[in-house]
Amino acid sequence: MTLTGRVINGGKVTAQAVVLDSAFAFIGQFDPAAGTLVFEGHPLHGCSLAGKVLVCTTGKGGTIAPFIAYQANQKGLAPAAILCDHADPILTECALVIDIPILDTFDQDPTKAIRTGQTVAIDGETITVE
Repeated sequence: MTLTGRVINGGKVTAQAVVLDSAFAFIGQFDPAAGTLVFEGHPLHGCSLAGKVLVCTTGKGGTIAPFIAYQANQKGLAPAAILCDHADPILTECALVIDIPILDTFDQDPTKAIRTGQTVAIDGETITVE
């Protein structure tokens, strides 16, 4: 399957997807020391984002979020890319600070088209899902 989206910060990445059906925040939902999701009671609680493609609806959070993403990136524990239906300014800034691909405005909802564990290849505006 192929998706096309708007490139906000480009790059070429191939990695497994971690799909959230909600907005994502580096503040309070991500542990930068472990690179894992911290959603108590959520099926993906404890799931690693390190080197993965984070797929979410949008972002949320405050101005400290890029620092948290940077901390994780320095340890090799940050996501490799972010795909979202709508990139908010905070999530965009996080991706730019750690210089990873971030795309949005897809031809179909990426949170419905991609499943956790699938391999996602990003090359420019084209996303290939295996």
